[in-house]
Order: sequence, then structure tokens, then C-alpha cells
Amino acid sequence: MCERISTILNITEENIAGIAGHLCVTCKRKVDNVEKGSLPPDELRRLFSQSHGDQSQQSSEEGSSLIRKRMVKSPDKTSKRRHLDFSIGDGNAPPSQPHQSQLLKPVLEQIQEECRILCQLSFNSSFRRTDLNSFLNWSQGEQEQELMEHAPTLYAVLQAAAVNPRSEKRKPDAAGPKHGVPVVTAASILLHSRNQFMNAHQVMTGLVLKRGGAGKVTFNRLLSRSMSVGYRTIIKKQTEYGADFDKCVNEWKEEIENNVRAEKQEPVEASQPVSPQQERAEQHPGFKLVGDNVDLHVKPRYSTIAEGNRDLHYYNVAAVKHRIPAPELDKDKPIGTVDSVPWTAYLPTADDNETLKAEWRYLVGRTIADYIPCFGWFKDYLPKHLGHQYSSLAKKKTEVISLGVILQNENTNEGMASILTETHRYVPAVDGVPEKMLSGGDLLTCERQLNAQEDRADSDDPVKRWGGLVPTIEDFHTYINFCEVIWGLLYSPLSAGDTGTLYHARNFLRAFNVSKDPFKNVNDCTDLLEKFTTVLTVTSALEFFGMDSLDSQPTRHVLDDNVDTDPKVYMEQTLNSLVEEFAIHDGPDMSEPVKLTCSHCSKEYKSPGGLRKHLKAKHPGHTGTSSSEFTSDQDSVYNYSCTALGLCLLAQDFADARKHGDGGRLIKLHKFLMLYFRLTGKSKYAYHCLHVLMQVSCLLSPRLAHHLTWNRFVNKSGGPDTNIEMDREMEYLNRAFKDECRGFRGKVTDASVLRVGRAAQQLDAVMGAHDSSYQIKAASGQHRKKDSTKDVLQLIQHVHKEHIFRPTDGRVHFAYPTISRNPLRQMNLPNLHAWMKKTTVDISRKQIYRA
Repeated sequence: MCERISTILNITEENIAGIAGHLCVTCKRKVDNVEKGSLPPDELRRLFSQSHGDQSQQSSEEGSSLIRKRMVKSPDKTSKRRHLDFSIGDGNAPPSQPHQSQLLKPVLEQIQEECRILCQLSFNSSFRRTDLNSFLNWSQGEQEQELMEHAPTLYAVLQAAAVNPRSEKRKPDAAGPKHGVPVVTAASILLHSRNQFMNAHQVMTGLVLKRGGAGKVTFNRLLSRSMSVGYRTIIKKQTEYGADFDKCVNEWKEEIENNVRAEKQEPVEASQPVSPQQERAEQHPGFKLVGDNVDLHVKPRYSTIAEGNRDLHYYNVAAVKHRIPAPELDKDKPIGTVDSVPWTAYLPTADDNETLKAEWRYLVGRTIADYIPCFGWFKDYLPKHLGHQYSSLAKKKTEVISLGVILQNENTNEGMASILTETHRYVPAVDGVPEKMLSGGDLLTCERQLNAQEDRADSDDPVKRWGGLVPTIEDFHTYINFCEVIWGLLYSPLSAGDTGTLYHARNFLRAFNVSKDPFKNVNDCTDLLEKFTTVLTVTSALEFFGMDSLDSQPTRHVLDDNVDTDPKVYMEQTLNSLVEEFAIHDGPDMSEPVKLTCSHCSKEYKSPGGLRKHLKAKHPGHTGTSSSEFTSDQDSVYNYSCTALGLCLLAQDFADARKHGDGGRLIKLHKFLMLYFRLTGKSKYAYHCLHVLMQVSCLLSPRLAHHLTWNRFVNKSGGPDTNIEMDREMEYLNRAFKDECRGFRGKVTDASVLRVGRAAQQLDAVMGAHDSSYQIKAASGQHRKKDSTKDVLQLIQHVHKEHIFRPTDGRVHFAYPTISRNPLRQMNLPNLHAWMKKTTVDISRKQIYRA
């Protein structure tokens, strides 16, 4: 190149040898054009002197520099372009200038050495570790620190590529911390390409894909780009992570067994004596097993005689640690016997009615304060939450351990026996004697478990007869069944034109997803019930205070400013009167014995059957008694409204007690629910409500009765009003299990079901660690409800025009012409008492309660 230039410019090679290594691409093209004859030599001489004429002096001093940046204006001088000056010679640099590869060689050797050290098995790099414990403690910051300490050159090169200096200058604080994630991710891909076992990031990406429902094709696409591992590797990891799915529960069991052994041993003298209460306070609080059936329906693409549609029935189990312990209470002896507690104790008492009235007063007051502006000051005197003695403990987060899916069907005797055998191994046992612990579920689960235990009643071994499990019914299904009771009493398509009825509200609010069966759409039905409760509460308040609209002022029961009255006392008295007038209904005393007397000859009988036989034999054509006569009320619209308000407040009270973890209030409400279940023909739920009341009153030990009362909720958020029922939590676990099974694409096997069920909770924890490391906000778990206040206000105005809470003779609802103000008046008290006496004896004779 020097010879070519010297020939064209007519200068010696010595004068241009020093700058040959700095000639730009533009000058090289000019030389080529001169040789081709398309450019005059004088033009090249002028351009060369402008661009490089000042470098002849510097070339001898800076001949060792390899790369140099220059700014050269384009001929039109309208724009600038940056280009690098580099050697345009024949490929051989002058002897005084080292080649670029020679300078990069030590850098590359350093990066090679750093990567070799990181990939050594003895180094145990965080980019290699894929065990469950490492993923549960996943930290992107730890991985970045490892690169900075043990691979600084590699980290610096990747950092230089990831950082935009201009952005860093504009936003130094915002841009700086974000560079670590792409640098670490790039390093993970490069290290994995070097060593296939450096695949921690690829495994984590595969777990994210699997949890998101990605198929094998997606895995293969990312595998080809070294961004993920294969599908089979993730399946193996799932199996690995689910191997110790019950480790935590077994540790709980072992700790409880050690506590029991310590209690049975003789006390040893200590230098510092410890009270029994302090020793028990340090014990494990215990836990509860909860289960529910989970069903899968598999439809093959091609049906054959051998393989067609399959209905798979499994059993999902979880362990819930107690949050409200009671170590000071006795755990061995029951509270009493069935004879020591009268059966009338399971019926609502006068104290229960007063407590119920106080709770409804709070619920009504909060609703009135929210919807009627002139009573907004009620909020200043009403508590934000109805507290209880364990409110501080009920707002703590609950520890729930998923125990996977058992491949058995609870609807068969053999399946239920296998389920009990599998779950009973988590029951603490000392010297072959199992400790009593609660086993919760819905009505079907509780009923099947009791029947299976009765089948093993003759066994001498308490373990073989599953004597450590005490079945109990949970609250979510109880609540939905009470909604069915409300639907049976208040919901009818014939009442579409009757303003103020539940079906009319359903049509007005366009809640067309609501049907006759609340179980078909639980969320929509409960949402409609909440709105309907609000409408009835506000409408009754408008009638009670003599108000024409929500914005008007009260004309009755007004706070007199001229009288020195405490506003809080006025509020309580007024709300108490409102509840008594419209919601609390007078009725017969359920606990009083009923005399079964013949209305014709006054002869008394012990049972309703004996009275019926007497009437049939001695008084043909007469089948009733004087005590069971029923007279329909005149205003069915008013009666329907009062009945609906009472039932809706009872359901709202149940839901509020559940949200706040108020087990004592919930157990008391079971007395009222039992009566309504019995009235509407839900005999099984009435039976199990009575069963729960007996367990708390006499059948269980004081400590177990305490756990049944207060440790019956799950709190996943840690708020004062975020408790849910345990069987509702099982429904969430069932949904998560089914979502995982959808990725099988119909190829459901026992091995895949066990793998998914056992690894589900561990993978949830891994995803939580991943999101926390990368500052991904977790979902709140709450569904955002669309604001329906305007719809409710419109319905209130529409209903209040009919004055449904103002008694008016002659009014009739088309679908409910003879409805009573209190449905419990229709209860056949002799039959109720006879049923309760018989049922209490039957329940007390169950094998699980025998001494």
C-alpha cells in the first residue's frame, strides 16, 4: 500500500510509512479509484493532505497505537459519521505495532481460566446447584456477587456490553441496579454452553414454563437456544422435589410424640423449676388433617373398546398447623358424657338470641352508615371489626402443608379404608396408642370416614381401627348448603313480578348466572345474596326512620338535640329496635317440652307416633293436635321481607364470623343452622351440625374441643379479616392440581398424578423465591369486584317505593301467598325433640367416642 501511494503522490515511502497504519477506509477507496482512472491524482493528494497531512509528525511518536477514532466530514458537510482508522495495508502491520490478537490473547486466557474455575465440581457454583434447597433460597444477587469475585474479567466484559453510558449518565440510579440481571443471565447461558451441568438458570426457566402450562414444543424451542433444559429433565426435577413432600409433617408428628413422652415421665429436679404451664407453652401446638375428593374426567381423542372416557376419583390431603394453641387444657378425658349435657343445650337459648341481636346490630349499623348519608356518623361509634378473645392470633398466617393426592376413591369402602390407612400414619402415637387429632372435610368425607371407622369397631388395635382420627365437618360446604335453604324458602321464578323478592332482585341486577342450585355457581350466588342483604337492610332502615329517600332526613326515631343523650346510646337503642322489629322474630321456645295431647279427649302421649295411632283409632278424620295449628298471616309481602331479612343477616353473620376467625360465634350459629336444615329436609347437615355441637360440649377433650372451635380457619394473607374455611382452601388446592393435570394432554397416569400432587407446594415455594429475587409482585389472591354500588342504590330506590316493610292488609306475593313471618313456626317440635334425643344417643355410641 505504501508503494502504491508513493507512486500516485510522487513521494518517498519513508514519508508515509509511519501513517500507513492509520489510513481510513475512505482513503483506500480513493486510491483504488485513482488507479482505475475514475479519480484524478490531484484530488487524492488534496484529500490525503486534509485528512492525514498532520499525522506525518505524529506517526513516529504514536506508531504503536492500534486503533484510533476519527471524525471525518462527508463531502456534502450535512452530516457526520464516525469510523475507525485501521491498517489498510496488505495485512501485515509494521514491525513496531503489535497485532490486535496479541493484545486480546491475555484477556481471553484470563476469561478461560475464570470459567474453568467456576465450572469445577469442587467449586460448587451457584450456577450449578439445582437442588430444592438452593432453589428455595434463589438469589440473583448472590450469583452476581460470585461473578464479581471469581470471574471479574468476564463480569466486566458483559457489564460493558450491557451498560449504555448515555442512559447511565441520564439516570444513574435507575439504570445501575438493573444491569445485574442481564449480565447474570448472559453468563448463565455462556457457562451452560461450556458445561452442561451449569444449568441452574435453565432448570429455573423450565420450572417457570411448566408452571405456566407450556408444552414440549415450547421446551424444545428454548432448549435449542440454551435458555432452558428439556421437558424430561423438568419431570425428573418435579419427582426429585416431591420426594420429601411430608417431611415437615413428620417432624411435627415426632415433636408431638416427644412432648407426650415427656409428660408421661416422672419430673426431674432442675436447678430452675419450670411451671407446667410454661412447659406446655413450649410444646408443639398440633395440627389438623383436611381432605377432599378431587375428580378428573379424561376424554381420549379416539375411543376404543379398551380405552374410552375415564372418570378418575382421587383424594387430596393437607395438614394445617394450629395457630391458637391451648396447652393448658386437658387432652385425655372428654368434657363429659351425653347424659351430663341435656339435649336442650344444643338449641338456641335466650342468651344466644341476645348475642345474635348484638351481632346483627353491628352488621345493620355498618350497612346503614355506608348507604345513608345522614347516618354516616355511626362509623365513629361502631368497631371496624367484631373482635373476639383470639383476634390477635387469628390474623397470623397459617402454615399449610400439602400431602399430595391419594389414588383412592372415597366413595367406596375399600377406597376410604386405604385413605384412612394412608392418613393415619401422620397421627402421633406413643407406645402404640394414637393421640386424638381432628380430620376435617365436607359432609361426604365426614360421613364416609365415620362409616369406615364403624366397620373396624371390633378391632383391638386402635391403629388398625384408625382411632386417632376424629372426623368433623367444615364450614364452606355448610354455608353453601344454608344458601340452598335460603333459595328453597325465598327463590322462585314465579316471583319475577313480585318486587322485593330474591328472584326479582336477580332479574333487576341482571345476575342471570344465578340458578336454582347455588352449587352450580357459588360466587355469583353469594354475590347476589350480599347485594340482596344490603337492599333489605337499607330499605328496612328507611321505613324505620320514616325517610322517603336516601338523601332525606329521618322523621321517626330522631335524635333529639334538646335532650342530653349520648349519641352512642341512641345509636345502640335505635339499631336494637330496628333489629327487633324486622329481623328477630317471635316464635315458640324450642327447648320447652311439648305436650302431646289429644285435642278431643286430652289424653297425653310420649311420642308423635302414639298420638297419631290414637287419633286414627279413636277419632277418625282428625290427624292434628292443638299445639301444631298454623294460621297464615295477612300481609305476605311484609312477612316475606321480614323472613328474608332474618335469613340474610344470619348468612351474613356466618360469613363475617368466618372472615374474622371467630370460631365461638360460628359454633353458636350452628344451633340456628341446624333448625333450618331440619325444617327444609336437609337431614344429613342437621345431623352433622348437631354432631359438631356435641363434640364441643361433651364428646371431645377440652383441648380438642378448643381446636375444633378456634382452629377451623386458614389465613393466607395475615390480615384481621382474611380467614377462609379449610374446605375452601382444599378447593383451591384441587383447582391448582387440576390446572397441572391439564398439561398432560389426556395422558393421565398414576405416576404423573403422584408427581404433580406431591411437588405442587414445593414448586409454589420455588416460584415465590424466584419472584422475590427478581422483585416480581405476587398476586394478592383477591378478585377485584366491579363496583356495583350504583346498581344496589337503584334497586333500593325501586324496592322502597313499594314499602315492603310497612304492614298493609291484603297484600300478597304471587309466589308466596301464605308465607309466615317466622319459618321456624312450622317446625314440628315433638318430632324435633324426638329426633334430637335419638340422634344424641346414636352419635355418642360411635366407636371413635367409646372409652
